[in-house]
Amino acid sequence: MENKKRRRVSWLCKRWFAGYVLLMFVFVQAIAQQTMTITGNVKDKLGEPVIGANVVIKGTSTGTITDVDGNFRIPNAPQQATVVVTFIGYHTREVAVKGNAPLNIMLEEDNQTLDEVVVVGYGVQRKSDLTGSVASVNSKTLEQRPQTNIIQSLQGTVPGLNITIRGTDAEGSSSTTRIRGDNSISADNKPLIILDGIPFDGPWSEINPNDVASVEVLKDASSAAIYGARGSNGVILITSKRGDASRLTVSYDTYVTIDKPINFPNLMNGEEFWKYKLEALMDANTTPPTEDNPEPWMGSFTPTELAVHAAGTDTDWLDLATQNGLKQQHNLSFRGGSGKTNYFISFNYTNSRGVAVGNEFKRYNIRFNLDQEFTSWLKFSTTTQMGYYDRSGSSATIWRAFEMNPLAQAYNEDGTIRTAAWEDSSEAFAVSPLSDLNNKKKDIRTKVITNNVLEIKVPFIPGLSYRLNTGYTFQMSSYKQYQGMDTYYGARSNGILNTDDWHSGEWIIENIVTYNREFGKHRIFFTGLYSAQSKEYEQNTMEGKDFPNDVMYYYQMSKAGTASGSSSYYKQNHISQMGRLNYTYDDRYLLTLTARRDGYSAFGESSKFGIFPSVAVGWNISNESFFQGKPINDIISNLKYRFSWGKNGNEAISAYTTLPNLSTFNYLNDDHTVAYGFYPSKLASPNLGWETTTSINTGIDFTLWNGRIQSSLDVYWSRTRDLLLSRSIPTINGTGSITENIGQTKNNGVEFQITSNNITKKDFSWSSTFNISHYRTQIVDVGLYDENGNPTDDVASRWFIGEPISVNYDYKFIGIWQITDPNNPNGQQDPNYRYSIPGYMKYEDVDGVNDISTADRQIIGSTIPKVTMGLVNNFRYKDFTLSIFLNSQLGRTAYNALYDVATNSYRQNRLMVDFWTPENPTNKYPKNSLDTSVNPMNAGFYEKTDFLRIQDLTLGYKLPERWLRNIFLKRVEVYMNIKNLATWTSWTGMDPEYIDDQLATPPVRSFTFGLKLDI
Repeated sequence: MENKKRRRVSWLCKRWFAGYVLLMFVFVQAIAQQTMTITGNVKDKLGEPVIGANVVIKGTSTGTITDVDGNFRIPNAPQQATVVVTFIGYHTREVAVKGNAPLNIMLEEDNQTLDEVVVVGYGVQRKSDLTGSVASVNSKTLEQRPQTNIIQSLQGTVPGLNITIRGTDAEGSSSTTRIRGDNSISADNKPLIILDGIPFDGPWSEINPNDVASVEVLKDASSAAIYGARGSNGVILITSKRGDASRLTVSYDTYVTIDKPINFPNLMNGEEFWKYKLEALMDANTTPPTEDNPEPWMGSFTPTELAVHAAGTDTDWLDLATQNGLKQQHNLSFRGGSGKTNYFISFNYTNSRGVAVGNEFKRYNIRFNLDQEFTSWLKFSTTTQMGYYDRSGSSATIWRAFEMNPLAQAYNEDGTIRTAAWEDSSEAFAVSPLSDLNNKKKDIRTKVITNNVLEIKVPFIPGLSYRLNTGYTFQMSSYKQYQGMDTYYGARSNGILNTDDWHSGEWIIENIVTYNREFGKHRIFFTGLYSAQSKEYEQNTMEGKDFPNDVMYYYQMSKAGTASGSSSYYKQNHISQMGRLNYTYDDRYLLTLTARRDGYSAFGESSKFGIFPSVAVGWNISNESFFQGKPINDIISNLKYRFSWGKNGNEAISAYTTLPNLSTFNYLNDDHTVAYGFYPSKLASPNLGWETTTSINTGIDFTLWNGRIQSSLDVYWSRTRDLLLSRSIPTINGTGSITENIGQTKNNGVEFQITSNNITKKDFSWSSTFNISHYRTQIVDVGLYDENGNPTDDVASRWFIGEPISVNYDYKFIGIWQITDPNNPNGQQDPNYRYSIPGYMKYEDVDGVNDISTADRQIIGSTIPKVTMGLVNNFRYKDFTLSIFLNSQLGRTAYNALYDVATNSYRQNRLMVDFWTPENPTNKYPKNSLDTSVNPMNAGFYEKTDFLRIQDLTLGYKLPERWLRNIFLKRVEVYMNIKNLATWTSWTGMDPEYIDDQLATPPVRSFTFGLKLDI
């Protein structure tokens, strides 16, 4: 009986297990039947594959991107699904999945890009609704020009944005940035920089280019008026990258750059310098040779010069002071999100060694951007950058390397640096260019920039929102330098210690109300602002001398024999109110009204506030009914006209400028003790106020042949009044000048940009972008008038009515007086010209009166280029890309200091030139003479700086996605960039952009090798 029961139980168990297995099988099959693999292909209307399009299952983060053939594959997708296909420049498509058949999806070009938005300040705006002159640069353009300094990547990309490179260092080249030129004569003309909503006032090198999503340049008064007083010189908006909720992307970018210094001037070597000096000494010698002293001129050579020449050697100081620069950068970023949270986190490390020996720069940046949506009506965002910047170490002094005697010596016999390179009583000629390499220097700066935004959408009023924008920037700098006994200056003072510590804090609070609604054919976008901003700066410096030894270098201020210090502090405040109304009717007629009231604490009590209005209109002509459906519509896809008028103010004066100053003047009492005295060194300027620029801009934007050609043209006129200028007053007041609002300038120009998609095929594409800009700034009034009340020139300041703000004003060199010159056929001086001596410089006689006087000075060209141009050609062949950028400037004339006759001191090196001699009657350069009066009027040598340069060439290769499907990588891209590949110019100096300093660190040709990975 028991056995029977056991068999019964066993039978039931087997049946139960079999049923369970069958049930699980049916369940698994059911589950399997509910998922599928979605495949398909994405093409444009021409049948060409769309590469890199995003294909995502609607309502999820599951998706992929199309490969080089436009194909895509999404495994484990639900059967009842809809895929969403997006790609920049095309309309978004949603396609429902039906069965297992592959999807064939065609995307249509979004030629008018009505949904494309542009950052315009305190928000974004549809590109089609723009009425002002705004240019945008995306991250792709920046990636094609990898640089430590973002400003170099922007050079030549935007018409009207003029970037002049003035030197090369480890941080990236020093530069001057202007938007549509200079409007002010003496106040600052640099544009306002806004980084993620926070005013940024620091070196460009402190911004990580890898973090930048876009750069917008606001050029006309209407666009910049939203920033009021600080927008008179234009505005550059930099927006960093944000998170993406669709998926997590881990990116790693790295590159190595080799900088090779180029364009060294042809300086004299040791033998040439010896001959150059010897000839001049022999020519000027007045002591007759004797048997005991057959060469009396040789006494002017120092022991070092004699020894080096006797040994048949010389010193190439530029070779010793320069090296091949090396930059490396590593950037790791995390970009993603989930649900209502998006984030972007990046870490950047840059290590740069400049071409000047000892010049180094290290950058450590961390960025954290977060967007958190708490509810449908409450959102919080933070944008924070933390930076640590190390500029420690001292570099060789390049200008000394240019000028140092090649017959001097760099090192002692034991290999140490010879701080005094040769025997000369003047430090200007004796100090070795390498002496500063022995300095102990620590230069550290830390900076935190944070912007935190709380946005509230009013639940009961659709389109109405309030945003609280709070920003804070804190930076701290610690500078210490010790010049020990092994340096030139330290050896003469028993050590010199300098410390400079400063910190600043700047906060801004902005209350922003926006209302954005559509009513039928009407669209309204209103922005109201009330903001307050304050900045405090404090600095303390110390200098100590006469130390017992060098052991503690910059940690021994208490041991200084003598010490002195100074402190400084300032605080400045801003307060602003602003209203902007954008109105669009039927996507045809556009209107923008802006008014901003700004107050700045540095101005006088009666003029602290200024009101700056603007108005702009636009007309989308291509949206008119008479334009639609007509044959012309097949040619002109988009056509818009813009017009704007507005005022902006320039606040570019420092704190306390309007207040009187007292300076100290110590004196001795009757008992011979020192007492502190004070005297007025600056008078109060209680009425000092804003410079105001009124400008008009008219422009047209058009697109041809369904986006094959896109172009814009802008013409503008502006006038700046109430210039902040210094006026001379009687010194009985304690000072010889006072700053007032006097004078005017005017500016006009034209800008043009065109982009052409020349070829668009499956395996090959070619696009070109060309831009050109021209502007001319003229001085109208500088506060000086003739007896009839007409504005007159300020010759002493080189300000001339009707001429550009910055010009060359000098005697014009037209050749060399010759022995056979018609004016002195017998080699004698012309009685009408004091300096008509053969071999001397000849000048143009402007006034026609005999001899040369100050009346013969003239304007020799402008230091501002008349035309700037840029041309970018982008090529793609399968997975290879090639970008070529050409940059050009025309119409500028500059002083070439390398030819300066004043360097004929025979105590310093100089450019090897074609000297005049009776046997070589050249007109290029005067004779070699100790008498510097060969250039009696001390005229300069001026040359045109026109140039055409291959600024950037970038070759890249992206591994096909099909190769990466089975590994964890989503993108692998390698590239090579060559910067400053070739330059065509008639300029004979180092570089045509180096107009201020021809003795600066030489320009470089850079070779960059980079790798980009996405995980």
